[in-house]
Order: sequence, then C-alpha cells, then structure tokens
Amino acid sequence: MSERSDELRRQRDLLRENLAWLEKEIEREEGVPARETPPVQAPPRLAHTHPGVSAADRDRDAEAILAQYRTPAPAVESQTKRGCILYFAIALFLFLAVSGGLIFLYARARR
Repeated sequence: MSERSDELRRQRDLLRENLAWLEKEIEREEGVPARETPPVQAPPRLAHTHPGVSAADRDRDAEAILAQYRTPAPAVESQTKRGCILYFAIALFLFLAVSGGLIFLYARARR
C-alpha cells in the first residue's frame, strides 16, 4: 500500500474513534444506559498532517515563521519604555488642558 492510503486509513480510524466518543457523550447526557463498549475518556486528537510533507519540513517552516516575529529583548524594553513615557506625556497634556479649560470657564463665570 502507498503512504497516502496508510495515512487515509489512519485518519479514518481516528474519526471512527472520535465518533464513538461523541456517541458515548450524547448517550451519557440523554441518560441512555451505556452499551457494553469500553469507555473512552477523551476524544482522540486528529493529526493535521499534509501528505508528502515531512516533519523536518514542517519544523523548518514553523521556525521560519517564528523568526519573522522574534525581536531581541532590548528592543522590546526600549519600545515599552518609550510607549510608557509617551502615554504619560499625553495624559499629562490632557489633564493640564482640561484643568486649564475648567479654570478659564470658572474665572469667566465669576466676572
């Protein structure tokens, strides 16, 4: 048999196990007495494999994707500090603007 047919058979068996687990859970929720099948504790995990792609290729692709988004720690720290200072400056400016506006309106109303 070919590698593809082996993989398809394995996937079919996994789906059968998953369906058996679902039937068991439905019966349990509806209160139907259990049949004489061995209990399945958790649904089997389905493997997301692509035929013709080796594990090494998948790992290499994953590493390439992760490498795009990796940044060194000092860059992240400096960006965080810069962002905090910027937020503080904006908050201070807004506080002073609102306070100044209120003082101006209060002074104008007292005249």
